[in-house]
Amino acid sequence: MDNTIKYLHLKCNGKNAIEIAREIAASAITPLYAIKRIREIFPHLSLMESKEIVIIATTEHKSLYDYQGSLFSDLEEFGRILEEEEENL
Repeated sequence: MDNTIKYLHLKCNGKNAIEIAREIAASAITPLYAIKRIREIFPHLSLMESKEIVIIATTEHKSLYDYQGSLFSDLEEFGRILEEEEENL
């Protein structure tokens, strides 16, 4: 699912939400700061929508759902590595 188009129509000072999020994320210390700034610029957005904009702008994922789905494989890999370490002790 690609939600990018949904956010390309949100504009502020001639820039769309994705462009704004990329600029903020490039200079932000943490992604949480970028999410907070997006909510300040577009106060009608929910926290989830703001997070999704930052995810789309800063990763290869095209929706929050896709991003969260990718975390499962990372957690599984982490679990596998921990199990291997325990076996080698």
